[in-house]
Formats: sequence, structure tokens, C-alpha cells
Amino acid sequence: MPPTTSGRSLLSMDIYLDDITSLMITRAVSANKGIALTPTGICRPAGLDLRYVKLDRLGISGLLTYLKIPESRSLGLVVPKRKDRIRAHGIHCSVDSMQRDGAPFSLLSSADSERPSPLVSSTTNVYVQHPAKIVLGMARRIRRKELNGELSGQQAILLLVKLCLELCGTYSHDPFDPNHADVVFNTKQWLTCEDLRNYLQPDGNEQGLSLARLAASMSYDKSGSPQESFMGPALFYSSRLGGLDLGEFSANEPLDLSEQERISINFRTITPDFQLPEYNSVVEYLGEIHKEGDNPRIDHTRSLDYQTLGKREFSFWYSDVDAQAHFMESAKRIVSAIAQVEGPDIWKSFNKRVGRPGFKERQKVLFSVFRPWLRGK
Repeated sequence: MPPTTSGRSLLSMDIYLDDITSLMITRAVSANKGIALTPTGICRPAGLDLRYVKLDRLGISGLLTYLKIPESRSLGLVVPKRKDRIRAHGIHCSVDSMQRDGAPFSLLSSADSERPSPLVSSTTNVYVQHPAKIVLGMARRIRRKELNGELSGQQAILLLVKLCLELCGTYSHDPFDPNHADVVFNTKQWLTCEDLRNYLQPDGNEQGLSLARLAASMSYDKSGSPQESFMGPALFYSSRLGGLDLGEFSANEPLDLSEQERISINFRTITPDFQLPEYNSVVEYLGEIHKEGDNPRIDHTRSLDYQTLGKREFSFWYSDVDAQAHFMESAKRIVSAIAQVEGPDIWKSFNKRVGRPGFKERQKVLFSVFRPWLRGK
């Protein structure tokens, strides 16, 4: 143990978590009100103090227990140089020698200083990667799997888009079982798409950089749920990625209303899940929560406002998207509306697109990435 002053332990060392462990902690902060991430100005990790590299000497026993280290996984640490890497039981060390501005580490802290969290050490500073840096790190890992033949190019893109939509959204997956466990809603938005794109813009030779840039360019802010994150790609992405390619769209942007329009409706502002400006239409995903409490009345009032504004609304419930066949039937409502504006050739174009060899398989891949609990349906 390090020396103490007046009974209090002095900080013994700083450790910097890698992208995988940082993502787990970021998700944990969304679910655990006792911990927080305090921004710092530190953009590059420091080398490890070799005196304290063993798990039992790091001074983070509470965090290790929470993360199930080393029983289920290793503690992922990052160092600035290859020579700083260490080999120790339960610790995996990776190197981050790239310097990119705009993504400083955050310090893992107790949300309430008067009620310290057992996950926060009094002897060790634990630094968590910025969400933009997490995206780039995960892009590197996903690209390696693609190069090794473990993932297809489509899977690689969609997996990283899914992560971007979560970190740029207002929900959070479970730290330990992101594919099947409960989701936390109405969370802090950790990252904006603009900040992510700015971070990735400077030239560099990091593996996965091109994949990260592509995923960032396809992402949108403030997705409110995994289902909403699924709807955008499924409806509007290219058929090469398994989407229906239904035209230009915007997501989670308030309607641009005149003062007269604001006066004529019940809500002063309305923010649809998706807008199709070319067809004066909106898409709303209505999860199970929309059946609860006063939400049905609110949704009905919003629908009346859309009618007053002359906008066509397409509502999707869970039963509309719980299988590929159901989703296709529900999505055809939008195609029908577009055909009323553009003419019947729209149907020919749509049927040609979805009838191409391999489309159903590509759509199945999209479903499996964004909705893994439905695999096989």
C-alpha cells in the first residue's frame, strides 16, 4: 500500500482503460446513478507504473468485482508505447500511439462526493476513453474480424453504425449482455455525430479509420431506442446493406414551422422520428411505452397536428417490425404513398430493388445485427 496522510490513502497510479472496457463503463454509467464520468484534458494515456501492475495491487477491487475480472474477462488497459506493455494475469494491454485532438479521457468518479461508489477507487485514478475514441477503437477490432473472414463487409459497417447510433443516441445497452438484456432509456447523449466526424476527419493511418468515417457519415443523432436505430437503416439505407432505400430522410429534427403553423396546432414543436421531406411525410416508431398512461392521447394529438400540417404519418408498432415479412408489408405503405406522388413506376423500381438476388439475405443480416433477439424469424 502507498503511504498515507491523516488516515487517507494517496493516489498510487493512473490507469487508462481500452475501448472495450471503456464502452462497458460508459454503459454502466447510464445505468448506475452512483458513478459518473468527469471530463479531463488528457488525450493520450501515460505509461503504467510497473510497481502496481498486478490486479491485486491496482487498488480497484470494487471495479474488478463489478466487471467480473478475471473470472469472465480481462481488464483492458491502453499504454502509449509498445515497451510500456506488460504481461500480468487478468490484464490485457494494447498500444495507442496515435494523437488525435478532441477526445480526452474522462475520470471515473462518484456521482455524489458524500456517498462514494464502491466502483471508484480512493487510491487509483481510472480514466475512460471518450466515446469518439471508443468508436475508432471498435472500428479497428471490427475491421480485423472482417479481414480475418469472421465478418462480412456488410456486417462490419452495420455493427459500427449500430454502436454510433447508441453513443449518439439517448439509450444504452447493458454493459454485459448488450444483445439480450434490458435497455436503459432517456440517457445522456454521450456524443454527437458532428463531433464524431470532426474527430475522425484529420488524416491518419489507424486501422479501421475508413470504416469509422463511413459509419459516422451514415449515423444520426438522438435515436431514442434500439428499435428506432433499426428503423432508419431498414427503411432508408441502400439495398446493398439490406435497407429499402426509400429516399432522403432526416432523423429527430424538429419540423420547420412558420408562426402561423405553430398557432394552428396543439404542440408548439414536433420532432418526428424520421422525416421524408421530398414526400411531405413522417415516420414514427411507437414502442410499448406508447400504450401506457397518457401516451395514447398524446400520440393521437400529435397525429391530428400532422393532419393539420398536411403531412402524411406512418406509424410502426412492434408487431409491424417483429419479423422480416411483417416489416416488408408495413413498409409498403410508404411505397404506396410515394407512388401516389411519383407514379406507379416507383413500384417497379422498388420491386426490382428488393427482388435482386441476395437482397433477402442482406436484409436478414441487417435484422440480425440490429435485432439479434429475433434471429431466425
